[in-house]
Amino acid sequence: MKLIDMKHEGGSPCDVGMAMPAGSPYPYGLRVTLNQEQLQALGYEGLPPAGTIVRIEAVGCVTRASSEDPDADGDIDYLCVEVQITEMGMEEEGESSGEDDDEDGDRASRMYGKGKESGE
Repeated sequence: MKLIDMKHEGGSPCDVGMAMPAGSPYPYGLRVTLNQEQLQALGYEGLPPAGTIVRIEAVGCVTRASSEDPDADGDIDYLCVEVQITEMGMEEEGESSGEDDDEDGDRASRMYGKGKESGE
């Protein structure tokens, strides 16, 4: 499966109904929060340090699909799909025996603009 950069490009997040965390180009809706029980189920005994790149594979079920035409002009202005994750795996980059599709090996720098010297 090809990975797509989900960074919000151009325009105001409010224009498309997305809440954005301060200082991040990625919408809140793309964040996954895992508690202690879920981390243990994924094989984590402790916390991975902030900035650790992890590979996630998941299976989900669409629980809601909607479209809106608020100005009633006949053009759909907003699409939204909610997905409930039902199965998930997570591992730190480099743990996988598969090939990394990140050609330069510096995905965190590209995603968040941090260099190697920033303490990663």
